[in-house]
Amino acid sequence: MSNNEMNDNLYLEYFKIIQNTITRMAQNSFLIKAWSITIIAGISVLTFSFINTLIFAVLIGVITVFWIMDSYYLRLEKLYRKLYEKVVNNFNTPPIPPMKAQIRLFDMKYESFTNQVHTIPRIMFSKSECLFYITLILAMCFLIVISIFF
Repeated sequence: MSNNEMNDNLYLEYFKIIQNTITRMAQNSFLIKAWSITIIAGISVLTFSFINTLIFAVLIGVITVFWIMDSYYLRLEKLYRKLYEKVVNNFNTPPIPPMKAQIRLFDMKYESFTNQVHTIPRIMFSKSECLFYITLILAMCFLIVISIFF
């Protein structure tokens, strides 16, 4: 194996590490959504016999905490996507050898992209996040109204 092939393998490994991190952040986001539904359903079922507005208020608080955590992981995923995009662009930009020198191998610092990615509150109110969490909150509000009047 030539020295150039070894260097290319190092870059490919670096790309895989960033891709794995992106995948892990996306998986965390998915698991948070799954856990939020599981916990809400579990508490609702366990407390069904004595429906109380306080329980629903607590569930809305739980939904909000999960919403913030989910947005945090979504933001991290977007930051690592920016890092990946930059590294791949540097790798593929001609002339290749000089641009490769600009890539710090196995550097996972995403701080330089924080201005390019939305803040956590802005991500919280993106379409994908709002559709899921606002639906859950509206469902809890609906159950509160039903428990008060019926």
